[in-house]
Amino acid sequence: MRSNGARPKKAKILVAGHFAAGKTTFLRTLTESLLDTEKKIKHEEEKKVKETTTVAMDFTELITDDGTKLHIFGIPGQERFSFMWPILAKNTAGIIYVLDSTDEKYWYQLFQQINMFRKISPDAVFIFAANKQDLPDALSVEEIRKKMKLPDWVKVVPLVALDRESVMNAIKTLLEEIERKKAAAGTA
Repeated sequence: MRSNGARPKKAKILVAGHFAAGKTTFLRTLTESLLDTEKKIKHEEEKKVKETTTVAMDFTELITDDGTKLHIFGIPGQERFSFMWPILAKNTAGIIYVLDSTDEKYWYQLFQQINMFRKISPDAVFIFAANKQDLPDALSVEEIRKKMKLPDWVKVVPLVALDRESVMNAIKTLLEEIERKKAAAGTA
């Protein structure tokens, strides 16, 4: 993950997204040393989707090839855990919004997160990561862009959260967007 541009030696990154998008899987694929707050799901409707859920946050660190230490936090997706969002959003350099490309029913939750994060960390750069691209019923990145009515300048990358190369590509894309924004602002 080398880059010609200079990066800060530390950066805080959020992995956000709706319920069951693949945020914890993303982080588990990234590292073996994940601090997570997974608990068994008690809500009947959610139990149909998966057995456990993040109730506070997931956390790991990653040191890039150029020595930058990334502090990466995964947030819980459900609104009932949204009290953690403002706490985790402070001083965030970038956000990866993970969404399930095979199931649109929770996408509306992303916009609630985006609106809140834009208020707390208005300078944070963000991208979307369209997870589950390895499944036959996954919508393409272009289809997702159209359905979500995203402008062309918003990056949407394909993601398979179980594949480390795919996860690293999402992180690399976010870091490139952070560098681009700093260069445009003259702070690179």
